[in-house]
This record gives sequence, structure tokens and C-alpha cells, in this order.
Amino acid sequence: MGFKDMKVRGIFAGGFICACLIDLSVPAFLGILYELANTELQFFVQLNKLREAAVQPLLDEKTFAASCGASILLLLQSFVELETNAAKNAYRLWHLIRHPDENWTMPVLHDVENQQELNRKYCNAFCDVLAINGFALCVKVTSSLWKQVSHKVKEMMSDGKGTASSRGTLSAEGFQHLMEEPIRRMTQYTKLFANLAQQNKQRSRPFRWEQEVVRKWNDLLTAVALNKEAAERTRAFWDTCSPKIADLLKTPGRRIVRDSKSYPVSLLNAGRFTSHWFILFNDVFVHSQYSGLNGYSLSLVWVDPVVDLEGEGSAFALTFPEETPLTLVCSNAHDKADWVKHLNDAIYHSHSDTWSSQCDQSKTTISDVRRTPPLVRYASYTFTKFPSLKGAVYMGSWLCGKMHGRGELVWPDGEKYVGYFRQNFRHGLVSCVFVWLLSVFRFSCSLL
Repeated sequence: MGFKDMKVRGIFAGGFICACLIDLSVPAFLGILYELANTELQFFVQLNKLREAAVQPLLDEKTFAASCGASILLLLQSFVELETNAAKNAYRLWHLIRHPDENWTMPVLHDVENQQELNRKYCNAFCDVLAINGFALCVKVTSSLWKQVSHKVKEMMSDGKGTASSRGTLSAEGFQHLMEEPIRRMTQYTKLFANLAQQNKQRSRPFRWEQEVVRKWNDLLTAVALNKEAAERTRAFWDTCSPKIADLLKTPGRRIVRDSKSYPVSLLNAGRFTSHWFILFNDVFVHSQYSGLNGYSLSLVWVDPVVDLEGEGSAFALTFPEETPLTLVCSNAHDKADWVKHLNDAIYHSHSDTWSSQCDQSKTTISDVRRTPPLVRYASYTFTKFPSLKGAVYMGSWLCGKMHGRGELVWPDGEKYVGYFRQNFRHGLVSCVFVWLLSVFRFSCSLL
């Protein structure tokens, strides 16, 4: 019988004599619980070593915050929170094993929402840092610090590969591998909880509840895998595009979905010597050309079908506020359907706050489910081209790139219009505030 099949009742030591009291008859349920507690303790020890060796020195570095940005700091702070949580989980699990009569709960099982929220926060921060190649930035900015701690960190690597570079300092790949430990731990959770569920009778209440816990952890793992895959693609995209475009567009939460170099699409009737590059991110559609770069928020982009041009049905149009619609053409109907699908998925999910929250719905723009965004949307927009509206901010309802429905329009001088619009025109009962009336009112009050 292996050590894992035994339950340690107590350890005694005195002088040169020590003894360990074990129970050979351990129920399968208690054996799995013991394994869960043991692996959770090992997980905490691993996190604690990494925090002392690398994470805490980075947080204590005075110039690190200004050099590496908020996303990396959030990752390190989330790591410390996970370490504290792992310590609490290990303590409660071991206490429950040693004192089964006491009415203690296991947060890792009975408080799944909070446990997953901590892990989700960390995984989102990890993927954001991965997308902007932040691990390489950490190693580069604090190279002198890595030289001091790399020998400690190398001991923690399980495989010993990819840890150090030729100069003997910790590499970006090695640091990334270590920071992935909480993600690997989530995979262990699903296996242990599944084994725990099998110890109950089929269709019993505990069995259904533990199966639901397993499902939630599997859903989170799927979302994290999708987010990580998108982050790696985005990192590769930033590495290949020009530094100028990367400096303008790179943000931690942004993910690449499609671009016209990898998935060809062209502008209808474009000039022979013109160059157009179309890039679809999870939050913005970008049109790059010689004259400059135009970005359009996906919350105000509409995808419209185009009447068959040459019998192939390979064209579609994009509508934006203040802009002439862009008519794009693909080489065949299949490529068009692929672009339209990913555009609609990205627009549909652009109303979520972050890419990670989209992944939580098994939201990802890369999905077999076709989603249709609503025609009528509520969004804020600052006008830049219409002479009568230049600088004005509109907050309200939109339809196919035009103000339509109830909204509020505020000009830079303070003049305000609150009411209804129809195809960009004021319509129906309104409430207006005119700046010149306010000035007359203030002047008359000053004379009284």
C-alpha cells in the first residue's frame, strides 16, 4: 500500500525517537480529499518560493512600475492574492481532514464563485501581459535584478529547460513558464473534483452538485485556453507588424482576429498603385493606407450585404458614422462568409467590457456559433467631420451609422439638445439649452 493510501493521524518526536501514526483503512473519498489537501499545500509552497524569488523583488523595485506598466503590476499583485488564497485553502483542507467532526467548509469546493474569480482575474492579467510580450519586457527592464535571483528561480523549474539564457540570466520563456503554474493547477482541480464526484451515488444531490463544480472549472479552463491562444496570436502579430503601428495600436486587452494579409480582402475599385491593409481586432476595425491610419470602434460598425456584383456574391460593406461605407471584396463567397462571420462576432462581443469577459461566455470571436449584432445600438461618439456637429458629443441610440432614437447631443460651447433623432435629423419633442439664453439670464441676474 502506497503512502497516498494512508491517512496520517499524528507525528510524535522526542529526543532521538520519532513516530508516525497512520490509518491503513482510508475510504476512497478521504483519500481523494487527502490528495487535494496535499497538492494544494505543494501549490502554495511553489507560489511562495516564486514570490520570494522573483515576484516580490519586482514589486519592490522602485523603477519597475513606471517601466513595465499597469498590466504587469496587476499580474504580480494577482499572483500574491492567489498565493494567500492557496494558503487558506490548504489550511482549511488539512484542518477538515484532521478534525472531521467540526463543521468546516472547503472554500475550494463550497465557494466556487470567489475561487474562480481570483483565478479568472489572474488568468486575464497573464494573457494581457502575454499579448504585449510583457514577460520579455520584465526581463529586459530588470536585467540586473534577474542576475541576482535567476539561480533561485532555476531550482524551481520542473524540467530545467528554457529557464536561463546563454548569459545565465532568466529568460522570458522561463519566467512565463513559472507564472503559468496557477493555470496548470486549475487542470488538477478539474481532475480531483471529478474523482470526488464519482464517490457519490449517481444522480444524488452531492453528485450533481460536484459535477456542476467540475463543469464550472472546465468552462473556465476552456475560456482561459481560448484567451491564451488569442494572446499568443496577438503577440506574434505585434512582432511582425511595423513598430509605428504597434506603438499606436498595442494595448494589453486587445486581440487580433483577422487581417487582410493573412486572410485576403481588398477595397472595391481601389487604385492600382494604392495600398490598403484591413485589421480586425476584438474592439476596433483598422484601415491602414499610405495616407494614414483610421480606426473604427466596433460598437459603431455595421456589416451590410452588397448586391451581387459579378455573380459571385463576394462583397460586403461596412458602415460607420460620418464615413462613406467601405465596400470590401473577397476572392470567393467562402472567404466573404468567413470575414462577415468574424466581423459580426467581434461586433456582437464588443459591447462587453473586456476580451476576457467575452471569453467567460465561451465568448470568443473564434467560434462556430454565428452571432448577429443588433441593428439599433446605444453608444457615445464624438463628431469630427460634420461642420455643424464638429466637436459635439452624442450619447444615445444609433441605427446603421446614424443617430436614430432618443439621445443627447452636447456641443463644445455647452449647448445641448435632448430628444429624438431620425436618420441624423432632430425629430419630435425636444429639450434644448442654448448658450446665448444662459448668458442673457446670467447678465440679467447680475443687474438685479
